[in-house]
Amino acid sequence: MSDNDDGDANEAFLIIKDIPIHFSEDWNTGIGGGLWSTGLAMSKYFEQHADDVVDNLQCLARMKYLRESQQRSNGQQNDDGISHREGISAMELGSGNGFLSVCLLALAAHQSKLLKELVVTDLADHLALMATTLKANPHVWDQLAVIEPRDGIDGDNEIEKKYDGRLSQTHSVDDEGRPSSTSVIVAEHMWGEFPSNKTTKCNESENHNIHNEKYDFIFGTDLAYRNSLHKPLIASLVQFSHQHTLCLIGITMTDTQPVFFDLLTKAGFRYEKLADHLLEREFRGSNFGIVAIKGDDSFTLIINNIAIKDRECRIMANIYAESCLYQIMGMNGESSQY
Repeated sequence: MSDNDDGDANEAFLIIKDIPIHFSEDWNTGIGGGLWSTGLAMSKYFEQHADDVVDNLQCLARMKYLRESQQRSNGQQNDDGISHREGISAMELGSGNGFLSVCLLALAAHQSKLLKELVVTDLADHLALMATTLKANPHVWDQLAVIEPRDGIDGDNEIEKKYDGRLSQTHSVDDEGRPSSTSVIVAEHMWGEFPSNKTTKCNESENHNIHNEKYDFIFGTDLAYRNSLHKPLIASLVQFSHQHTLCLIGITMTDTQPVFFDLLTKAGFRYEKLADHLLEREFRGSNFGIVAIKGDDSFTLIINNIAIKDRECRIMANIYAESCLYQIMGMNGESSQY
């Protein structure tokens, strides 16, 4: 398929909110080159519950805006790595092939101030396939930067390739007439390792180290299928999360041992498994699951750290605090501990 293919819906691998998604597996790349069942389960969840997912990501964006507005009114400096830009930032861990990131971009394509930045990560040998998948879907992003490490060289000696997408042209404005804009970075990240000397450019005016940033939404599937991966994965969740970050991970429960959830709790996270009826019928039962993860103290902090005066904002904040793990991402009060 051509990188410049606009995307005929009849040829699409999946369609989310009327937006075609093009994807081809490449198992020659490695273990992440194919689409595992849990990745397909999450993509179908995005497809079937698109409005619920968007609504709750918008809630994250609104709460972020309120927090930052309060910080600015109090003269506080942003020293926690959270980007002060409209819309949320997101990161996919262990992307493998880039498919789920394209699904998220499709969800956000009609929402101009929802997703401002998406960082797509995996080991270096998967970066090319992730970039290929994204370049096959230029209608869901505006700018793409692919950060490739030079062979045998560490540090800031990296190759950065830039591409222009067509989100602003294809989905030019939202319901209020504002242009869409989303930047994507494809970069290497090995869980549990956070080099301080790798600096990448996320847009024309801002350089930053992706390993020093905090993200509002973190997602991925089939991440904890080996016990040896648990501690480095959780270290990355801790590194990239602020106190209000929402994480959504897909698991195959026969591979993901209970010790992973014990370690999550010890690291200060809470988790809930989405109710089975929210998954496609073929994924219901005991084997597949999607788990929402948040910091243990984030629900109280959302209310206590913001002096909310406006009645509408207060109602919104109360709803958000009471429903973070039970309604966020469309859970609707039906969940179960692993």
